[in-house]
Amino acid sequence: MAKKKNWFSLFFTNYLGVLNDNFLKTLACFICIAWVGKENESMVVTLASAALVIPYLLFSPLAGRLAKVYKKRKIVVWAKFAEMLIMVVASVGFLMHSTGLVLSSILLMGLQSALFSPSKYGLIRDIGGEEGISYGSGAMEMFAFVGILTGTLMAAFLSESVTLPVLCVILFGVALFGWLSSLTIRADESEPMKESHETLNPVKFVKDMFVRALAFKGLNLVVVGLATFWFIGSMVQMVLIVYCRSDLGMNDSETGIVMSLAAVGIGAGCYLAGVLSRRDVELGLVPYGGITTGLTLLTIFVFDAHGVTFGVLVFLAAFFSGMFKVPLDAWIQANVKGRELGDMLAYSNLITFLFMLIASGCFGGMTMFFDTKYVFVFLAVLTFAITVVLFSCVEEMRVRFKKFRLKN
Repeated sequence: MAKKKNWFSLFFTNYLGVLNDNFLKTLACFICIAWVGKENESMVVTLASAALVIPYLLFSPLAGRLAKVYKKRKIVVWAKFAEMLIMVVASVGFLMHSTGLVLSSILLMGLQSALFSPSKYGLIRDIGGEEGISYGSGAMEMFAFVGILTGTLMAAFLSESVTLPVLCVILFGVALFGWLSSLTIRADESEPMKESHETLNPVKFVKDMFVRALAFKGLNLVVVGLATFWFIGSMVQMVLIVYCRSDLGMNDSETGIVMSLAAVGIGAGCYLAGVLSRRDVELGLVPYGGITTGLTLLTIFVFDAHGVTFGVLVFLAAFFSGMFKVPLDAWIQANVKGRELGDMLAYSNLITFLFMLIASGCFGGMTMFFDTKYVFVFLAVLTFAITVVLFSCVEEMRVRFKKFRLKN
């Protein structure tokens, strides 16, 4: 691939941003729980997860506009600069033992992530060209989930072994390196639009984008499929924090290892999906990924898995879900052309994070009335349902599925 040498800066910048998001959020879950008491554990986890999500619901339309009227690289650079300032706010919160200030910094990180998300994903095609979309999407997600892994592991081990000032230095240092990495991104971007008249009202934006997406057969269903993936992923992350500690009796470090297995699994699944797709957008992988993810989640519930078995099943569920996700990402990149891609990615982000916010509410509600392990069977049923809907309604997926079976 001619432009392959330009990938690393984008991947590494994204990796460091995701690392810091998850380092901060997981630190908040582990440290703030000690401040507020175990009885408020689920509430802190729910609020920390929701804080990263809410800005996407409010500011995705603005993010889409920014990706159309400004150079995408410039937006990424300014967003990474803002991350350093946000880490200062987080550091003050930790040093003052202020749960409210720490959660506010997570909210600000959500805002920063929301505003530059369409730009960073839009750069995939600008760097790799049309033929690099599947590779770029798969590798981007792999680096992102390695970032989740690194941030989660760091929080799990360092929260018990180093002082708060050291944690604050690490948060700022990661943000600094992320900004420096963003300065080295090189991309062949099309000229920005002079102006954009799309609404910034999130409700009207969703309505308008839904209508515009009808011009791309299957796009709205693909967006819902991606949003459901993140709904499931968000609930799995929340349930692992609570289930591992309260039901399986794990400490913070052990819980972090299990969460990291999930991140490694998704990253490996995403990368394999990119490799198997070669230069195609391989929607035929989606049914395989969806069914196997659902079966693995159901196995966790049915056999009441513990210890190593539980960790292996979590890894496998995450691995198969990565194969479900990447073809859907790549399909949007391949089918929406030009600067309109920014709006459609913003639309996808908004729907995704609406689902993630609903996931936070569902998790809080389910754990109030049911044993935590019932979350696994709920997610298994949901995975089966969205896989069947996509396979039944997206004709291109059925065609690619048959071709993939014959080819392999």
